[in-house]
Order: sequence, then structure tokens, then C-alpha cells
Amino acid sequence: MEKYDVGLILNLTLIILEIIGLVLCYDALGCIDLAYYTIDSNIFLLLSSILYVFSRKNPSKSVQFFRYSATLSVLITLLVVVFVLYPMLDFNFEYLFLAGPNPYMHVLCPIIALVSFLFFEKNEVENTLKNNIRSLYFTLIYAVILITLNILRVVNGPYPFLKVYEQSVLMSVIWIVAILGFVLILSNILLTVKELDMILNV
Repeated sequence: MEKYDVGLILNLTLIILEIIGLVLCYDALGCIDLAYYTIDSNIFLLLSSILYVFSRKNPSKSVQFFRYSATLSVLITLLVVVFVLYPMLDFNFEYLFLAGPNPYMHVLCPIIALVSFLFFEKNEVENTLKNNIRSLYFTLIYAVILITLNILRVVNGPYPFLKVYEQSVLMSVIWIVAILGFVLILSNILLTVKELDMILNV
């Protein structure tokens, strides 16, 4: 079996798992609440997997970049859950990793997407500062919309670091800069590892 065939299988698996996760989200919340970055990033991944499945033999540069950005977004979800939300929510393992859609959206889909992107997909996105910054667009748009809605009191959170009225302006700025800076570094690391895998497998 060729590596790109494995990528196809992994993406088909992602599509199935994402649909299961979204159904469980609807059951748990009564809707697909787009205020959650977790849900948004997983929908982003679902769409990118569908596009990849239909064009895997010769994915366009747009599809390749879409996959890169989507993989980055769910990787952010995984890392924020593990290193930010887990300690902030008193290490509630059962809730964050086992309840409802969380096993799919917090763990399984991000890990499968990462493995597929790094080792089993054709992707020739150049590791440049421009592409690293472009990969932030999804997260940046989410941040702008949710912070605005929090300021207008349309929503509260849903994450502790988005609750602008429960922390100082300085702390809100620190959170924004820290997360976006982390994402920028992570986007570079993701493509660096991808490039290394391509070099080793030439």
C-alpha cells in the first residue's frame, strides 16, 4: 500500500469521526455552537478532508494550504486543551477527554490529522514567514469575532481567556499575543517537520 493510500484511509476515517463528533455535539448542546473554537476547527478539518479525498492524487496548492491550516487549527485545539484548559478546569480529565464529542474533537481527530498530514499526504506548502502568517487567519478571525462578541456581551467566553470582563485589559492582551505567537511558532514547526519527512523519503 502506497503512503498516499494510507492518507486516503486516514482522511476517510477523519470524515467519519468528525461527523460522529458533530452529532454528539448537537446531542449535548442542542445545536452546533460555533462560539467554540474546538467545533469550528473540527468543521474546518472535516471540509479539508473532504476536499483532500476528492483531489488526493493531484491536490491543488489551495487544497494543500487548506489542509495545512486545518491541521494546524486542530493541533491548536489539542494543545490548548492539554496545556491551558486542563489545568484551568482543575484537571477534569473525564470532562475534557471522555465526555460527549470531546474524545473525537479534542484528541482522536487532531492526532489522526497530524499523522496524516506529516507522513501520508502530498503537501508542498513552502515554509515561509508569509505562509506561516497566512495560516493564522482562521484563528485570528475567530479571535476577533469572539472577543468582539464578548465585549458586546453577546456571548460570555466560552473559554476563560476570552472573558474580557473577568480579567484585566492587560491580561486579555497578553493572552491574545501569547496564543497568536504560539500559533505562529507552531505553524513553522509543522512545515519544518513536513519538509524533513519529504527529504528523508525522497
